[in-house]
Amino acid sequence: MATLSIYVPDQEPYAVDLDGIEQLSVGRGSDNDIVIDHVSLSGSHAVIRNAGGVYQVTDLGSTNGTFVNGEQVTESPLSEGLQIAFGNVQVVFSDGEAAPEAPEEPATGSAGVADVAHDQPPVVAEVSISPANFKNLSPIEKIEKKDTLGQIAIIVGVVAILAAVALIALSATMKAV
Repeated sequence: MATLSIYVPDQEPYAVDLDGIEQLSVGRGSDNDIVIDHVSLSGSHAVIRNAGGVYQVTDLGSTNGTFVNGEQVTESPLSEGLQIAFGNVQVVFSDGEAAPEAPEEPATGSAGVADVAHDQPPVVAEVSISPANFKNLSPIEKIEKKDTLGQIAIIVGVVAILAAVALIALSATMKAV
């Protein structure tokens, strides 16, 4: 039984059974077969194919790349124990001959097994935590939410101070007359 053991930072690891599956898409987007909601993955990050029992991973031009045993790849065959990195998410491939070992820094806990098929909903990792060294490479600037209530309070305060100064000046002018 071929499986992928998936280690998302700060989450419980889980496994995906690959038996009987010809192709799986992996990414952050909800249209993928394996949805991993982590900022280091692209919307459509990679594809894993099974051609007659030989598994292969193909990067789909992802921003943070796909790495197999530490080397960036666009396409690579998979064999027992290979470590795949989709961005900062670690995945260990097992062809069923030996139990996979966890990557160097896995999340702790027990792994569950999820059957993935095209007629089932995608597996979703629920928490998204930005790694310390992650940079957003999007050319579109993030728009910060403005504190409009705070801005209104400052404007009202400035107007009140100006009105008080004007009243004091007017009062001083009236006394002089």
